[in-house]
Amino acid sequence: MHDRTPASLTIKALQTGAAFAMTLLLAAIALHVMGHEAADRAAVLGIVTLIATPALALVATFFESWARDRPTALLATAVLAVLAVAIGVALFISG
Repeated sequence: MHDRTPASLTIKALQTGAAFAMTLLLAAIALHVMGHEAADRAAVLGIVTLIATPALALVATFFESWARDRPTALLATAVLAVLAVAIGVALFISG
């Protein structure tokens, strides 16, 4: 018997990513208050982590759903592809 919910890996990915991003952002605030140069770097890493967390959750959804629910796994792949195209367009426009 499994005690796991069908989306437990996805949930863990979201919780872990959010917790890590919050830790980095709180560290950035503390470093900024102390006047340390690393505050900007910690803030950027926190924001990148916050933005990357949903994409990592989609990867988790893909692996979690592949055996039992292929349409969900394929939808997660399609959403990742759309995100990749959007990032490419944004980089092309800004660069």
